[in-house]
Amino acid sequence: MGKTAVFVIKGNGFEGMEGETAYRVIRRLVCEADDNTLDYFEVEKNGSLKTGDLLRYKDYDVFIFVYGILFIIGESIGILSEIVKNRGEFSVIVPVSNESRASHQSGVPPFFYQTTTALKWAVREMYKKFNDEVSEAHEIDDFCLALGKDALNDLPEDCNLNDLPQIVKKSGLRLGIAKGVYVHRYGNCYESGRTDLMAHVPLEAKDILDIGSAGGGLGGLLKKRQSCVVTGVDIDKELIKIARDKLDDVMHGDIEDLVDKGVLGIYDCIICGDVLEHLNNPWKVVKGLKSHLRKGGLFIASSPNIANWAIIQEMLQGEWSYVPFSILSGTHIRFFTRKTFLELFEDSGYTIREVLLQSFDIPPGGVDFLERLGRLMVGTKMDELKAHEIVVVAGS
Repeated sequence: MGKTAVFVIKGNGFEGMEGETAYRVIRRLVCEADDNTLDYFEVEKNGSLKTGDLLRYKDYDVFIFVYGILFIIGESIGILSEIVKNRGEFSVIVPVSNESRASHQSGVPPFFYQTTTALKWAVREMYKKFNDEVSEAHEIDDFCLALGKDALNDLPEDCNLNDLPQIVKKSGLRLGIAKGVYVHRYGNCYESGRTDLMAHVPLEAKDILDIGSAGGGLGGLLKKRQSCVVTGVDIDKELIKIARDKLDDVMHGDIEDLVDKGVLGIYDCIICGDVLEHLNNPWKVVKGLKSHLRKGGLFIASSPNIANWAIIQEMLQGEWSYVPFSILSGTHIRFFTRKTFLELFEDSGYTIREVLLQSFDIPPGGVDFLERLGRLMVGTKMDELKAHEIVVVAGS
């Protein structure tokens, strides 16, 4: 029986620590089923491997190509492989995803997920709904392709693997979408306008500091809503270039250094959305920023909730798996619960005006876990366990 070869084409997603974290997750998810039915390869997008070279891989009858940061579990690899083998009328099979330029290739699970365990639940729920259903498509997105060895014969032998999606689109091959095979794909994680934080910014605030301003999405919305001067702070030079078109000013640097140097101004409102967990000394920064907040001003901050049920559920199974842009992001070095996030501000002399816990729908497996935990630990604060994000509005 032939095997499946999975090729992850690197260099099509975010880099740095989050990129390294992502590839570790992909590798683990794909290879966790040790049944000798697949082999895993990572290749650079500008590598020398060509489609013609794959014809010499005699052990494989199915090839799956992953482009960018894409989380696909081993079970889905097996299902895609069987569909390729059993649906010979289609030369190429593609999965559905939460992020796709092709609307007919979009699919959304019935619940939110923050851990690999919950992702697996979401994948299985999608498969239960559609099973092995395949619909024909004339246009596909290019994040994942599955095809049999015979289909390779219909493609140019000198095609670089990174260019394969474009070649497939022009080849005239028959394309199928596996409706029950769901993969998680990352979009632009820096475009969020954080309207949840914006809702707490006073309309009368004139001078606003947005720490971790990224591409200026939040500040841009604030300037459209009210008359204000927004100054951004970010460490990413490329994002700063984008933000400069939306904000009044953007400072480059680590907020820890900028607070020490005393180069910040005085503001009516300071916003710090999901930044403090990335800092070496968030306690020093929060205390230092108090002198940059006008009397009566507001400090609005958010941070992931490490006491979320999904993190606890995995910890009880010996897991502490870092996942990009999640509660356990690879760049998080400090972790907070509701209580300790409040203490961060109270200990620095702020007055807590409001505390909000943000939650999403919980999957059946999570509901069952919370019910059992509640029976074992009477008095457990369920609202805190359900929350994935903590928002604090503090006054000077």
